[in-house]
Amino acid sequence: MRDKLLTFLCCSGFMGVLLPSDAQSLMDVYQKALLQDHQYAAARKALEAALEKVPQARAGFLPSVNWVANKNHQIGEASFSSAPYITRDVRAWNWTTQITQPVIRWSNWAAYAQADAQVVQAQEQFFLAEQELIMRTAQAYLDVQVALQSVQVARTQLHAIDEQLTLAQRMFEVGMGTITDVHEARAKKALNSAQRITAMNDLTAKQSELEKIIGEFITLPPMQLIKSLPTLDPEQLDVWLDLAMHHNPQIRIQQAALVVAEKEVTKSMAAHAPTLDVVANRSGSYNSGMLSSPVDLAMQTLSHQRGVQLTIPLFAGGATQSKVRESIALEDKAKEELTGAKRNANSQVRQAFSSVINGQAQVEALEVAVEASQSSVESNKIGFKVGTRINPDVLNAEQQLYTAIRDLSKARADAVMQSLKLKATAGALNVDDLLALESLMQPVSVAREAMQVQASR
Repeated sequence: MRDKLLTFLCCSGFMGVLLPSDAQSLMDVYQKALLQDHQYAAARKALEAALEKVPQARAGFLPSVNWVANKNHQIGEASFSSAPYITRDVRAWNWTTQITQPVIRWSNWAAYAQADAQVVQAQEQFFLAEQELIMRTAQAYLDVQVALQSVQVARTQLHAIDEQLTLAQRMFEVGMGTITDVHEARAKKALNSAQRITAMNDLTAKQSELEKIIGEFITLPPMQLIKSLPTLDPEQLDVWLDLAMHHNPQIRIQQAALVVAEKEVTKSMAAHAPTLDVVANRSGSYNSGMLSSPVDLAMQTLSHQRGVQLTIPLFAGGATQSKVRESIALEDKAKEELTGAKRNANSQVRQAFSSVINGQAQVEALEVAVEASQSSVESNKIGFKVGTRINPDVLNAEQQLYTAIRDLSKARADAVMQSLKLKATAGALNVDDLLALESLMQPVSVAREAMQVQASR
């Protein structure tokens, strides 16, 4: 009974640890990340900035109004017909209001279409940032849980080795054991103490990674995956590949980038075309006189002007042709990047799909290994008591059990992350997947009475 209880505590995760008052679930951590992750916040601001591209491009079709005014005060001395110099004080001001309504500007139409593509590109980039936040949050959360599990496995193993060392010493004292058994247990204890320190260092590192995302240190309750993930049918690979070709964020970003590059070519070529604008202005001026005139004759005018303005580009030093060549080269670059994004998505889907299937198989194998190792520990302990097994046999069996438990915890987390990665590559990852993952987990809450029962035996 004692051995089974110890094994149960080890497999459960945290012996004697109750949920802290500031317990944080996976969704709690994700909500904090939405508010505090700097990468996600930067992506959101980038989207807000990109949305302004459309109003800016639309302004190219609307009239522009300018008002310019200036005021001058001129003081000087002038001599007329060899007469003595006299002081002249001349004041003047003028203003002009001009309205320009574009009529034919082909580059503006290209810029408007380009702005739409830039907004789509920014939206896809923000969608990618959302998926990356889900992935980073899940990875950091599971990493902390695996590290917590590793620390507890090391603690439980150390406790078991202490018991085995005590038993070996007692049996040696009564002449039923050897000093070798005692030395072997002490060596295992020292080695496990070092492994426990390593596990605690790893836990600190994983907690720091989580802190980078949410901007604060939080204490996570011990959680464990208790259910298996839905299995994948190997025949579904083509379905995932097709889904990725249509919805992969990187592909969609590059598709929008290609449209932006194509419209840039159109805009550059439109620089050769004439432009036609309707122009109207109203101006006024006042002048109190002239410095070169002996008579102060003030003059004030008001004028109106309406008409059309035709501009025909002739030569700009070769800059227009150079811009066209540059934009064509960038368009070809965008095409190559789109091809690369498709190939990369194809490769990622195949790798993630294979990793999910292999991960599920690994989890099943480790579940069997944990069960078999548990039986091996119990058998070796019985054999040690009756003299058919030696102490190193018991220690090795326990080491195998704890290693299998730790590997199972990590394998489950890896399988989950590969499943999320597969969905992210296919553009199908969303917050519902985190909710589904949370439903596969349960808090580890071991009652203190269980510890007391175990300690009293």
